[in-house]
Amino acid sequence: MKNVQSRTKVRRWRWRRNPLRRRSDTIEAWTGLVLGSALFIGAPLAGSLAGLTIYDQAQATAAQQRASRHLVRATVLEDVPTAPASTDGVAARQVSPVAVRWTTADGRTVTGKVKLPEGTRSGSPAEIWVDAHDRTTTAPRSSSDSWAQAMGVGGVATTAAGLAVGGLWLTFRSTANRHRMAEWEQDWAVTGPQWDLRNH
Repeated sequence: MKNVQSRTKVRRWRWRRNPLRRRSDTIEAWTGLVLGSALFIGAPLAGSLAGLTIYDQAQATAAQQRASRHLVRATVLEDVPTAPASTDGVAARQVSPVAVRWTTADGRTVTGKVKLPEGTRSGSPAEIWVDAHDRTTTAPRSSSDSWAQAMGVGGVATTAAGLAVGGLWLTFRSTANRHRMAEWEQDWAVTGPQWDLRNH
């Protein structure tokens, strides 16, 4: 029990009045407390705020997209080929768009190009997204897309904040150590000669 109490006192010596504690030690203790709080509380909070901000922006964009895009039933005008297998046996992904045709709300027949799954045959029906000008477009952003983007940005923001706090702590410790050594040298310049006189 004594050993535990002794170790606790040693760890907390910067917070207790004692002859060895200097002003730089007190400043270092308080700075460590502030930066530690910033690391374990501030960095996650900054990441959460950044993520929520991005999520709100992404959801607003998704709402705009849903308001300006709609699904139509189209007819595929050409086959979507199946990509040949590559040398490692994995089929290459089909990215070339194919032509489709659909009828607009006002009765016009419109054609456009969209990306469809491999193997889709000419004459097959397909549901596609078009904008207010009857041009093919992509589907509106989903909520899961918004969350994925928010989580990514939040994670990056948390990491960046943590690294910034860590960098500040290392810089401060380096500066504090230099000041501490300078204080010890000044004190030794006074105490050293007196010590030598006592030993002779």
